[in-house]
Amino acid sequence: MGDNGSINGVITKGVGGVYTVRFENCGKHLYAQCAARGQFRLKGIKPAIGDRVTIISSGDPDVPYVITDIADRVSFINRPAVANLSIMLLTFSVADPEPDLTLLDKMLLVCSLGDIKPVIIFTKSDLNEGDGEKLCEIYTNAGYEVLLSTPVNPLTKSKLKDIIGEGIAAFAGPSGVGKSTLCNSLLGYDLMETGEVSAKIRRGKHTTRHVELHEFFDGFICDTPGFTSLSLEDQGVDYRDVLYGFPEITKIATGCRFDDCSHRKEDGCVVRDALSDGIIDEGRYDRYKSFYTELYDNRNNYKHRRKQ
Repeated sequence: MGDNGSINGVITKGVGGVYTVRFENCGKHLYAQCAARGQFRLKGIKPAIGDRVTIISSGDPDVPYVITDIADRVSFINRPAVANLSIMLLTFSVADPEPDLTLLDKMLLVCSLGDIKPVIIFTKSDLNEGDGEKLCEIYTNAGYEVLLSTPVNPLTKSKLKDIIGEGIAAFAGPSGVGKSTLCNSLLGYDLMETGEVSAKIRRGKHTTRHVELHEFFDGFICDTPGFTSLSLEDQGVDYRDVLYGFPEITKIATGCRFDDCSHRKEDGCVVRDALSDGIIDEGRYDRYKSFYTELYDNRNNYKHRRKQ
């Protein structure tokens, strides 16, 4: 506690302008209900879960504390709003629903640009063991940590504890892949609503209603609402940054003799040679080209509209 009675803590939940802040006192974890000072709204700043904050007594019995300061964020994602996220647990099913690898690769790119460590979890591999092994091989060869979780061999608490440490980790991915079920299992109690996959639309019928940090050993984990699309442009990704989401291509691209090579169609490009040799997965390469081309074309179209 500071000299002025201030307390440092972390926001674990925010609903309707009231924030729950966890802080420590005499070695115990305590929670306080807080409001945010109006100065944040005037500056266009909105507190988010994961924010490291300073609070003081408000004198209001209904909301006893007020947030006076928000520390600089190490990382931030805006869908949903989570600050200081260190690990993204990208959860996709091998089957039922089929894995959307375009969405997965977009999320990997966003993680790389946000300095967030991605860990890929493939669920339901028991429904198609061959595809599960193939997906693991593709992404392991690309340089990512990949885990399999099945009803028989689920992801264990000890394994996740080693991954998270004292950080903040978020499960993210489409609905219906088992994120909430897995999260409930790891926490040891039913925390989120779960549901079957709709036979008509092949998506989960239910999604997480809100985002909240939950204590997990020395760190935190949270579930996030399932989603089926992600716009790289809305995330502020530039076409020149796409390469950072493909470490296996980046590694080879350093040997390219063209400084401005896009690694899409140039003759003599070492990346294209590696593709023909089977060193780079063809699907991953196609998605790299698709992301690059879409963002490049959007940028040029924007410039053209500005000139008109």
